[in-house]
Amino acid sequence: MYRSYYQTLNLRSQVKRARSPRQESPKTVTAETVWAAAAYAHRVNGGEYFKEPRYKMEATGTYTNEVAQQANRWHMWQAIEDESPITEADRELGRRVRDWAQKDLVVKTLKGTARDFDVTMGRVVEMDDFITTVDRYEISLVCSRPRAYEDAQQLEQAMEGISREPLAPVGERVDETVTVAKSIYSQNYGVYFITAVTGSRHAVFFSYRERLAVGHQCRIRGTVKAHRDNSTQLNRVRMV
Repeated sequence: MYRSYYQTLNLRSQVKRARSPRQESPKTVTAETVWAAAAYAHRVNGGEYFKEPRYKMEATGTYTNEVAQQANRWHMWQAIEDESPITEADRELGRRVRDWAQKDLVVKTLKGTARDFDVTMGRVVEMDDFITTVDRYEISLVCSRPRAYEDAQQLEQAMEGISREPLAPVGERVDETVTVAKSIYSQNYGVYFITAVTGSRHAVFFSYRERLAVGHQCRIRGTVKAHRDNSTQLNRVRMV
């Protein structure tokens, strides 16, 4: 078993935080390599994005200083220092992710939904080179983009032809078989925020304590809390 670094903050004395490899001297890296390194880290962590390392836990419930899964940025910096593990497939994914990030910013700008993060990413995607000692923050922003790209692709496919009508009135208890379209872990709340599609092609979203993989089908029961952005929000969700 393991838990994230943020979930074990009260056990600092039992764990030692793993750090990203540090550059001893400035190194200029091309944008292609930086985006490919992010794709490499994405591949190594099985398509997951870990902001912090996850530590193993003994059967007694005591956390060790043994890392179960390194953070994506750790793997990314390893690949920036030594590019040999980066494959052509990583480079191709990196190019697709960068192209998607550029187009995503244009769409958000036109819709007026761009946040400060998006504006900063707009500058990052235009960078042709990165200096490792100066552009560490910009490099770190690239790290999460492969996961965001795949989430966006999967969500777009899952949401094709969905009903824009509410699933049920607010306060009503529902029992539905759903297919998970998006699953994002919140470090702040310690839960996964799930977007799913019902058999009647209604979009629902809810929080859940365990990870539900994209594409996973399950039967849930929950109470309709609200209707937002053509989706129905559920609370007190449990698996049947």
